[in-house]
Amino acid sequence: MLLRFRVANHRSVRDEQTLSFIAAPRRGEPGRTKPLSVAGIYGANASGKSNVLDALRWMSDAVSWSHTQWEPTAGIPRQPYKFSKPGLEAPSFFEIDFLLDDVRYSYGFEVDDEAVLGEWLNSFPHGRVRKLFERTSPTDVSFGRGLGGELQRIWRLTRPNSLYLSCAASNNHPLLSAIFNVLGGHTLFARHGERDEKLRLSITSVLLHGNAAPELNELLRIADLGIEQAEIVETTSSSKIVLRRPGQPVLLDLEEESAGTRAWLSLLGYALFALRTGGVLVADEIDSSLHPLLSSTLIRMFKDADINEEGAQLVFASHDTTLLGSLLNDEILARDEVWFTEKEESGATNLYSLAEFHTRRDENIERGYLQGRYGAMPYLNFENVRQIFLERRR
Repeated sequence: MLLRFRVANHRSVRDEQTLSFIAAPRRGEPGRTKPLSVAGIYGANASGKSNVLDALRWMSDAVSWSHTQWEPTAGIPRQPYKFSKPGLEAPSFFEIDFLLDDVRYSYGFEVDDEAVLGEWLNSFPHGRVRKLFERTSPTDVSFGRGLGGELQRIWRLTRPNSLYLSCAASNNHPLLSAIFNVLGGHTLFARHGERDEKLRLSITSVLLHGNAAPELNELLRIADLGIEQAEIVETTSSSKIVLRRPGQPVLLDLEEESAGTRAWLSLLGYALFALRTGGVLVADEIDSSLHPLLSSTLIRMFKDADINEEGAQLVFASHDTTLLGSLLNDEILARDEVWFTEKEESGATNLYSLAEFHTRRDENIERGYLQGRYGAMPYLNFENVRQIFLERRR
């Protein structure tokens, strides 16, 4: 499970920002030690919500692909803050704390346009830090006594522009492969676009072929989309998902259905995969094409201990303020599960938590946000809009 993510100098995230999954203490309640299963990010358009999520994606991709897919002489395909020369020249920083087999680990790295400048992995088996490896330059590394295996052989295979963790996983190092899976293979990213939707639907197709099909179809039926069942139809060259409506003998291609139906079905595949593996689902604009009851249902699936037995987590960005309120008299998001992004005049993104505000237990969070009480709201004066049209008539 993720505990904390830190990033600096990625897209609009200029200064170091932290997204925490550690539960905040609540007045009059005992402290909660289990990491949060949900984090939702709100903010104005272009405030950096997607860039925070993209930083997590970029880190995951670097772990997954830097050794096998990055060109050996092409440097680092990073995306630094572009609105100042220091941002272009400064290194980009990524670090994540997580739990694996009930042991806390901290892994991170710094990169510039050419190479990995630093990379480190520490564990905390008894609350004390234990160094597993530390890379202090593109060509220098040291190892702790707690990390076994063919460390030097793997180091000789590690290029200056690839991560040691990525190389170690490609060479089947037991512990580093397990950490690689946490940060890479078990983290799924749901983004916009037809290509990404097809990728998500490929996971749904796999689940429909297996023992998850009844569960997935039941979730499809109860969404009140008028769909009885999703099925896989094999063709001569490929397979595709088709949908069956109640009492109708004709099967419909998924492409004939609404954007909301496709979004729900494609997100269900990722969600069920994460829930079964204890992975992380990162969804940008989770409310896109979905009714608030569906997006809130997805959030509740991750928050329900009986459903989420493996400790899966959901990180999302949204404009849907109903998720901040008490939909159907139930709290959807607790205050430590709500985050905001706000952009400075310079264009840099600040990330902060609702838990930093002293909210009353009965405070209407949705109303307070829309009233600008917590910031992270666009400023738009409708009188200025009227003036544009009035001046054209003069």
